[in-house]
Amino acid sequence: MSFLSRTLVLPLVLCSLASSAGAVDDFLDPQAAFRFSARMADANTLEATWTIAEGYYMYRERFAFKADSAQLGAPHIPPGKMKFDETFNKEVEMYRHKVTIRVPVKAGGQYTLAATGQGCADKGLCYAPQTVTVQLSATGESAPRNKFGLPAAR
Repeated sequence: MSFLSRTLVLPLVLCSLASSAGAVDDFLDPQAAFRFSARMADANTLEATWTIAEGYYMYRERFAFKADSAQLGAPHIPPGKMKFDETFNKEVEMYRHKVTIRVPVKAGGQYTLAATGQGCADKGLCYAPQTVTVQLSATGESAPRNKFGLPAAR
């Protein structure tokens, strides 16, 4: 490779790398892209809601729920929009803006809910599945928890 070629190629490679690194900054943190909240709709039903940022979406088949000290029934997930997803190379059901899922629950008092969801940005970044935990009770408040079980920053 000639000196002139190296002189031209190196700046192009560096600009490309800098451009790629800057592109990561264009994406929201998953907690901002997919804001989670949960509450007891009544003594036997919890509502889990994800508020989805503009330009992002979530997959129906990636929602999952577990609970400590409570028994959960089958989630009632509303119909979403169908989309061909190149990541999975198939038609998937997805949600934009907001999705609220109702889950039957039997609990004798306070319990910990772990809710998992996964989504992507329209610009092409798909996030790993994210799990959020909250403390719920039939009459009490919910408080998001981080992966260490501590109250999450709001």
